[in-house]
Order: sequence, then structure tokens, then C-alpha cells
Amino acid sequence: MGLLDKVDNLDEAKPAKAVAKKAVAKKATPKAAAKKATPKAAAKKATPKAAAKKANVRSERSERIRPTGLPEGYELSGKMPRYIGWLINFAWNFGALIATMSVFVFGDPDLTIGFAGAAIMILINWLVIPIWLGRNIGEFVSRTKYINSSGNKPNFFHAVLNNSLGFMFLIGLIMVVVNAKDVSSTTGMTWLSIGLLMMILWVVNFFLKKNSDYSQGMFDLAFSAYSVNHISTGSETGWLAKFEGLGDFGAKFEKRQEIRQQKAASKAEKRTEPSDSDDAKPAKAAAKKAKAVAKDATPADGESED
Repeated sequence: MGLLDKVDNLDEAKPAKAVAKKAVAKKATPKAAAKKATPKAAAKKATPKAAAKKANVRSERSERIRPTGLPEGYELSGKMPRYIGWLINFAWNFGALIATMSVFVFGDPDLTIGFAGAAIMILINWLVIPIWLGRNIGEFVSRTKYINSSGNKPNFFHAVLNNSLGFMFLIGLIMVVVNAKDVSSTTGMTWLSIGLLMMILWVVNFFLKKNSDYSQGMFDLAFSAYSVNHISTGSETGWLAKFEGLGDFGAKFEKRQEIRQQKAASKAEKRTEPSDSDDAKPAKAAAKKAKAVAKDATPADGESED
């Protein structure tokens, strides 16, 4: 009976030993450890391409939103065309004036012709062209225009008031600087207050446009006007055809800016993307660690499986 009990105990010990070996080997396999330690899954979640894709989707969704008063067939102008229009208008309205004032500050010549030329340029872009054609020079270059809910150009007062904001800020700034020393007098305080009011109007309009989904300032809201992309019909003649031709310069400038932005974005992606060598280092370290664990878990040389 004693021998039979020993044989039974040996038979029961074999499967327990085999199960223990399988459990240790399963826990210590280098493939499983390396698989858990691979940084690809974590890197995949944080890739800049995925973030850029989400940003593009959000921008597309925001661009699809249309105001209720905008007629069908028109698209709101983008940031780049509006920037081009602002840049051209600033250069046209204030370029000659700033140049003339700079000469006047550094010398004392007769600058009547210079100031007269600057005033004529301002009047042309401020009053003449907007009332005549409904658009200023900056809008012709950027191929944008203002329309109302009926699809027609707004009342000419909208163009006049919209174009007056920059001049109002400049005149207000000059009034504040000139009358800052005479605050104690009633006259000086009055002109100072008027100058501050002119500057505040420009600031309010700026923040309204910045926070508006449709880039509408206070006069745009008052006249229900929207800045939209303009498409030339090709049937324009005379001065109108010449002004429409200015849009080619704006299109070339916008294309160059888009190419620069794409190059900058591609460079930023290359800098942020992890290289292959960086991905391989943690994986190799994890594989080495797993191998060491598996080696420690193997049975000794003299130990038998039976």
C-alpha cells in the first residue's frame, strides 16, 4: 500500500508542475510584454495629423453655417480676402498721407501738392468709387463685396460709414494728442471727449467683427450687410473692367500666402512627428526586459520535467 500511495502522489504532482510552468511561461513571454510596451498606440492617439484633421472638420462645419439673411448663391468671404482688402485700403488711404507727413516732420518745405494728392486719393476710395460702383479699391483687389438680404448692394451710406471708421480713429487720435494738455479748459475737454468717442467707435467695431460668426461690424449689422466673394461675369467694360482686373493681383497674393502656410504646416508636422528610432527605443527596452523575466522563469539545467 505504501508503494501504491507514492505512485499516486507522483502522478498527481506531474500535471500541477506542468500547469505552473505554463503559467510562468505565459506571463513572461517577451512578445506580450513588448506588445504592451509599444508606444505606437499612444503615439497614434496624439499624432498631429489626427489633430489637424479634427481642426479641418471643425472649420468645415463652421464654414457651412450660413446666416439666415444671406441669399442663396453667395458665400461669405474668408479671412485672407478680407485681410487683402484691408491691406490695400490702408496703403491707398494712408500711404501718401504718411509719406507726406514724414517729409513735413523732417523738413519744412511746401507740401501743398502732397497733401492735396493724399486728400484726393482718400476721397476717391472713401466716397467716389463706393457710391459709384458699391465697392472700394480693396474690395476690387480681394474680389469681395457687400450685399444685403436681397442680394443687392446696400445703401451707399453703409459704404461711407464703413470707410469712415479708419479716418475717425486717426482724427480722434490727433484730437486727443493735441488737446491732452488743455484738459482743464472746457474747450479742450470737449474736443478730447469727441476724439475719445471716435476712437471708441473703431474699437467697438473691431471687437464686433472679431467675435461675430459672419465678421459683421456695427454698420454691417445696422444695414444687414454681409461681406461675400465676388465672381466677375466677364461682360464688364470701361472703368469697371479695369477695376475688375485688379482682382488678379489679389488672387496671386492669396495663392502665395496659401503656399507659405502649407510649407509652414508641413515643417511643423515633421518637427512634431516621432521618428522611427524614437519609436523603436522603448520597444527594444521592453523586449529586453521581457526576455530577462522569461530567462529567470525557466527551470534549472538539472531539473527534469517528470
